[in-house]
Amino acid sequence: MEENGRSKMQQHKQHPLGKKSLESFIGKSIKIKTTFDEEVEGLIYTYDRITNCIVIDCSQQNNKQSTVSSRKNCSFRIIKISHIKEIISLATATNGVKDYLPINQIYIDRLKQRESEVMKGFRSEVSKIGIGVSKEGQDIFNALSKTLPCRWSKDTIVVMDEILITPPYGVDDCKANANSASLLARIKKVLEGERKRLAK
Repeated sequence: MEENGRSKMQQHKQHPLGKKSLESFIGKSIKIKTTFDEEVEGLIYTYDRITNCIVIDCSQQNNKQSTVSSRKNCSFRIIKISHIKEIISLATATNGVKDYLPINQIYIDRLKQRESEVMKGFRSEVSKIGIGVSKEGQDIFNALSKTLPCRWSKDTIVVMDEILITPPYGVDDCKANANSASLLARIKKVLEGERKRLAK
């Protein structure tokens, strides 16, 4: 008896929506509690056998009177069946069958390109953060990089790949070779102005 009871409990955990085909619940209104004790309410949009997940359209909570869905107000949650702790309610939708707009074709190449651009921007932002530098040094870098191409080389600020500004990042800490004398004078003037501005 104990063994039978345990197997029933395991079966219930695997199929919290019961023994019926989960496709039969598509379009119904549902309210669930997840294993994280979060309550999710909406319409069952679809069920995926491969991942064993249901997709719940939660956008009806923002606009309960509408039976036509626009892409701007759609809000979906993808939840694994194993993460459903309790079915609080399950019923036929009171507003009838919801009319969804067709899903456009997804271009994987474009998604990869967007991902690449985002990662490139992220790496660029990370490269602007000095490691082991003072707050003043970071503030000076941030100020200079607004108008000049700058990068970090350990704790040294490299401006336009020609001028080096070493700690404590004063005007006298700017260095360059003889060929960059005019650029060095310009950077010193800009640095002096930024230090005065930051000191206010």
